[in-house]
Amino acid sequence: MNPLPRFLGLALFVILAALTALLTVPAWPGAHPEAPSALPPSPAGPPAAPPTALTVARAAALSQRLALALALAGLVLAVVLVISLARRPARSGETKPPFSAARAEIDTLTKLAESSVAQGAELSRERDVRRRAEEDADLKQHLLAQSVADKIRLGHDLHDGIIQSLYAVGLTLESARALLPQDPAEADRRIDQSRAALNRTIRDVRSYITGLAPDRLHRGGFSHALEGLLRELGAGRAVRFDVKVDDTAAGLFTPEQTVDALQIAREAVSNALRHGGASLVTLRVHHSDREVCLLVQDNGTGFDATTRREGGHGLGNMHARAERLGATVRLTSQPGDGTRVVVTLPLQPAATA
Repeated sequence: MNPLPRFLGLALFVILAALTALLTVPAWPGAHPEAPSALPPSPAGPPAAPPTALTVARAAALSQRLALALALAGLVLAVVLVISLARRPARSGETKPPFSAARAEIDTLTKLAESSVAQGAELSRERDVRRRAEEDADLKQHLLAQSVADKIRLGHDLHDGIIQSLYAVGLTLESARALLPQDPAEADRRIDQSRAALNRTIRDVRSYITGLAPDRLHRGGFSHALEGLLRELGAGRAVRFDVKVDDTAAGLFTPEQTVDALQIAREAVSNALRHGGASLVTLRVHHSDREVCLLVQDNGTGFDATTRREGGHGLGNMHARAERLGATVRLTSQPGDGTRVVVTLPLQPAATA
C-alpha cells in the first residue's frame, strides 16, 4: 500500500489543528491594552511595566503571517493529497461503481426472460405440430374406415343389385333360346326384354359410380322400383308375385333406407327363385305406430336355416344392410316349407308424430 496519502493526510491534519489554535486562542498575554496582567505582582519589587503598543502590533503581525503560512501549507498539502488519491490505481477487491451490480442483475433477468419466452414459443410450436399430426392421423384413420365401409357397401350393392340383375338376364336369355324353335316371336320378346334389363343395369352401374342411388328410385319411389325389380327377376319364369305395398309405410323410409330395403327384397326374391324354385312370392310393406315391416315369403323348397351355407353372400348382405338401417331380420325356413324373411325397422319419434 502507498504510504504517501496517509502521510499527507496526517500532515494536513496537524497544520489545520495548529491554524485553528492560532486563530482561536490569543497569541500573547496582554494582547489588548486594557487587559490586566495575568501574573500577580512580585513581592520582591515593583510591578512590571505593561507592554507597549509597538510590541502588541508586532505580535499581531507575526500571528497573521504565521496563520497565512499555515493556510498556504495546508492548501498545498490538500492539492497534493487529492492528486495522489486520483492517480492511485484501482484494486481488484475494491467496491464496484454504484448501480453496476443492479445493472448486472437486470441484464441477467432480461436474458432469463428472453430464454423463457423462446422456450415457451418452442413448446407452443411443438404442441401445434403434435396436434396437427394427431389430427392428420385421425383424419387418415377416418378416411380409411370410410373407404372400407364404402368398399363393403359397394360389394353389397354389386352382389344384391348388379349381379342379381345380370343373373336374371341370363335366365331370360336361356328361356328365349329354348323357345326359339317353337315360338320365335316370344323368344324375340324375351330377348328384347333382356336387352332392356341390361340397359337398366348399365344405368345402375353409372349411378353407383357417381355415388347416386339407382336411377329407378328417382323416377317412382319404392313401389315403382319394386315392380321393376320383380319384372326383371321374374322374366322367363313361371312365377306369380303377390305384392301389397302401403305407400304411407314406404314413404317413411329415407332415400338411403329405401335403397337398402329394396336390395334386401331383391336378395330375398332372387334366392326364392334361384335356390327355392318358388312359383309364388308374397311381398308386403306395412307399418304400425312403432315400426315399418317388410315381408318376403315364398313357397319354394326351403332350406335348413340353422346350417351355415358356404360360398354365398346373400344372407350376410341382408343382415349387414339391416344393421345399417337399424333394423332386425328374422329368417325362418325348413326344407319343403318355403322361406319367410321379415325385416322390422323401428320408427323414430319424429316419424311417428
